[in-house]
Amino acid sequence: MGLSDQEILHVARLARLRLTTAELPGIRRDLNRVLDYVSQLQALDLADIPPTMHVVNMEMPLRDDVVAPSLSVEEATKNAPQVEAGMFKVPRIVESEGGGDDG
Repeated sequence: MGLSDQEILHVARLARLRLTTAELPGIRRDLNRVLDYVSQLQALDLADIPPTMHVVNMEMPLRDDVVAPSLSVEEATKNAPQVEAGMFKVPRIVESEGGGDDG
């Protein structure tokens, strides 16, 4: 089962990609190859294979969790362009669903 142009354009929109109609055939071919490969993987019988996170058994070296002096709020925010209630204030970059800025 192949992907339709509408499905490809929907996925592209979710990924914030702009596709031209000339690019659709190549993208369709590539995505269908990926989906075919995933289907092959799903068909494998993995019942007797234990789950692993890494092929090689490794442990990450961890440092001791020791309480140490840290910066005060004033020291941490002294060079910030804007501070509000002891926190860095940054401009809004995500719009609300209504499309306007509601605070």
